[in-house]
Amino acid sequence: MNRLAVHQSVVHPRDPIELTELAADTGWDSIGLHVGAVAEVEPWWSGGTGERNLARLVDALLQTRVTALDVGRVHLGSGLPRDDVHAAHGRVLDLGARFGARYVTARFGGSDTPAGHGLAERVDVFGQLAEQARPYRLVPLLAPVSVDRPDLVAEAVEVVTPSRGGLVLDVPVGSCTAGEVEAAIDTVGESLGYVRLSARRIDTVGDAAAGLLATLPPHVAVAVGGDDSVGLLADDPAAGLRRLHGLVDRMLEHPRARARRLRRPG
Repeated sequence: MNRLAVHQSVVHPRDPIELTELAADTGWDSIGLHVGAVAEVEPWWSGGTGERNLARLVDALLQTRVTALDVGRVHLGSGLPRDDVHAAHGRVLDLGARFGARYVTARFGGSDTPAGHGLAERVDVFGQLAEQARPYRLVPLLAPVSVDRPDLVAEAVEVVTPSRGGLVLDVPVGSCTAGEVEAAIDTVGESLGYVRLSARRIDTVGDAAAGLLATLPPHVAVAVGGDDSVGLLADDPAAGLRRLHGLVDRMLEHPRARARRLRRPG
């Protein structure tokens, strides 16, 4: 079965401890977190409060058996000097390791990214992140890459493959087909980290998207979040998370499984 994760942005400004408890109560397997060096959440991880939150979150993860899918994000520019004192991206790596996360997400487009940043430069910078993430047992993922842009998908694979990193496939629910999703997955191959969905799009499209991810390999996680969904469920998160979980589960259901389910009495 595919692991289902919900990103903190969906319930923002509720904190990660609340998110963990909500995830456990509404059927989600994992969470995704923005951590240190991200302005809107920096107060959670700074000073004495940060130390207490770290201990509380680790305890909550262990008690609920919810796991951390990923932490992010690292902004990649023209280079990535080592951050041994954890002032910037090093804090993302350090906290990710403490939470037991599998992935760290990254994007190109920092303020020092030069015009015409070529493929070779991106391969090199992403490789630097992969090297620095390795001692933390984190796999870097380039994010996001939309399944309806096969040119960008192929280019992203070229960037991450040399360093054995991966990427996040963004599925624009309601404006792409199951065939496009399957084609993108075939292109990415072993470089696929997880699939990301927008909570707002899922909520809008509803059950019309059933079966969209029916051919997704069972070991690939599905994460719900996205920048356009910040705070979507802040007011009534439990009910909203249950609804989203059900909709995502039906997106993963193969048509034959759906037909069998509908044939069952009651």
